[in-house]
Amino acid sequence: MIQRLLLAACFCAAFLTTSAFSEAAVVDESENYALLEEQQGAYEPPAAHDGSDFNNSTEEPALAKDDQGTDSGRNAGLLDKIQGLQQEIQELRGQLEVQAHTLKLLQEQQLSFYKDLDARLRDTPGKGITTNPTATDLSIGTPPPALPVIQPVVTPERSNPADEQISYLAAYEFVKNKRFDEGLNAMQTFVTRYPHGGYTANAEYWLGELYMIKANYPEAIAHFNIVLQNFPSSSKSAASLLKVGYALAASGKTAEARLTLQDVIKKYPDTDTARLANTKLTTLKNQ
Repeated sequence: MIQRLLLAACFCAAFLTTSAFSEAAVVDESENYALLEEQQGAYEPPAAHDGSDFNNSTEEPALAKDDQGTDSGRNAGLLDKIQGLQQEIQELRGQLEVQAHTLKLLQEQQLSFYKDLDARLRDTPGKGITTNPTATDLSIGTPPPALPVIQPVVTPERSNPADEQISYLAAYEFVKNKRFDEGLNAMQTFVTRYPHGGYTANAEYWLGELYMIKANYPEAIAHFNIVLQNFPSSSKSAASLLKVGYALAASGKTAEARLTLQDVIKKYPDTDTARLANTKLTTLKNQ
């Protein structure tokens, strides 16, 4: 009787162990995959019994672990693919933003072109062929009157916004990589070629910054003032006014620098630019 009870208890224990491993959950997170392998490696299966009913008790946990390893490897591969797709989506979004900006510039250029053409056509008086009523009876040998020559309307050549953007980004790349001499030449070439372009205000600002680096403060102030005077609605206006104050202070013109910095605080309150101007004012007062 006792032997039968012990045999039944062993059978139940082996059955529960087999069921636990056969129903093990698949691990979804790649971060936990190594931990799962360690746990599986540390596991010691129960000792085998002599009975034929228990021959498969140690094989099923091994199969379960193999299945888990295969599924976890697949999950890790899927995670890598998802991350790769996310990176591609971010790159595509960046390309779309650049193309949208270029398209906007093209639309503005086209609208400006048609407005200019319409204005020129309105300003050009209609010149048709007119006849002299008193000269209807022409004598033989009299040459006919000369027809008026209509000059074609010549429109100025317009730049391609895509070329402008490429030129600006190439010049800015020099500045970003601290190749200041090359950046200065590239930005100067850009503003000469595109004096009224969509990136001209930015280029003038960076010319001012580059001259600040060279301690050529009069030239720096001149370029910052171009931004303020010719492109007052530019996003670089506030920074240009601030840098004028910096350049005046560096030139030793403290009184003018203070007035300029106070003007920054007045025109652009509650901004980072205003806070920088206030900090510079405090520095000048302590000098």
